[in-house]
Amino acid sequence: MKQVMSKVFVVQYYKINTGFFLASFILLFGLTNGKATLDLHYTLMQQITSSYAFAGGAVIVWVLYCMKCMAFCFREIKNSANSFLSALQPVADQKHYLLWLSCQSMLMLPMLGYAGATVIIGFKDGNYLLASLFTLFQLLLCIAPAYFYFHQINNTWQKPLLSLPDFSKYIRKGYYSFLLHYSLDTRKGTIAGLKIFSLLLLQAMVIANKYEVNKESVCVLMMFLISAHALLPQYYTRFVEYDMAIMRNLPILLPKRFLLYVFTYAVLFLPELLFLLLNGHHSLPVQLTLSLYAVGISQLSLFTAFRYFGKMNTERYTLIVFGFFFVSLLVLASFNLWLLFLSESIAASILFRFFYPGYEYCAPKS
Repeated sequence: MKQVMSKVFVVQYYKINTGFFLASFILLFGLTNGKATLDLHYTLMQQITSSYAFAGGAVIVWVLYCMKCMAFCFREIKNSANSFLSALQPVADQKHYLLWLSCQSMLMLPMLGYAGATVIIGFKDGNYLLASLFTLFQLLLCIAPAYFYFHQINNTWQKPLLSLPDFSKYIRKGYYSFLLHYSLDTRKGTIAGLKIFSLLLLQAMVIANKYEVNKESVCVLMMFLISAHALLPQYYTRFVEYDMAIMRNLPILLPKRFLLYVFTYAVLFLPELLFLLLNGHHSLPVQLTLSLYAVGISQLSLFTAFRYFGKMNTERYTLIVFGFFFVSLLVLASFNLWLLFLSESIAASILFRFFYPGYEYCAPKS
């Protein structure tokens, strides 16, 4: 039964929340170079076990994450597809409770790992009181939710002991964000791979240019990262024109259809932008960093426009990407990046305007 519960709750939870963990990882560990990141978290862990204000803030964060886990478990328990969980009622109470305790502990594992490192640092620095209280707090976040799950299964005829508010009904998924939701749901593996690849390359760039960042090398590196992201226009146009073909019949203005892609690329390149702003500000002009970010958006928008040209297959599209990669490298030294951004944006808008109306998606042969 433990394996079944692990598949139903633990595996499903981490699959569904891959996008959440990816975004959290980038925000916590991907925006600064390796040493700065370690120093930041080491200082944060010290403050949690030495300052009541920081400890209170940590408690709020841990409780919010625990509520996220509980909301998922309660939703799955109520799911009619999981009605077989009622078979747990005849199981001995102690064994039944331990199953839920194990399940909750696995869901809390990322937070427990961070808390464990915090407690070790707290004891090392002699902050025994807050470190001990933080340890007891972790136990509480595993023990109490497990009891609520246990009670809900064993008392299906009674009102639940705890009912969490449903905040999902207040969250609206707008038109401009649905490709982002698609990315973090269906293409989360691709996004994770691209962002980890970007993070490693940018970290290597910072290490190689420890004392002074070479502007030309940064530009070449960013063009390489932009070309690596060229997979995304292919996936997005396929999703919009095939899986969401009904959108063709909706009264959406052509500029709005084009801006859907532009907005998505602008959000997806934010981690790289923030990394360069935080780590290269001492020797890399902000204007250059912003221009590289803008070129990334305009170039992917241009790739998207080319995807709507006739029967654009993967081979032709790959050749176009390679062509733009080498042309961009040639013009970097002599061409103003803001001018490159402007010209690519205008070209992308014009090409999208002419190619989109006559485009017909042909599903690949199986």
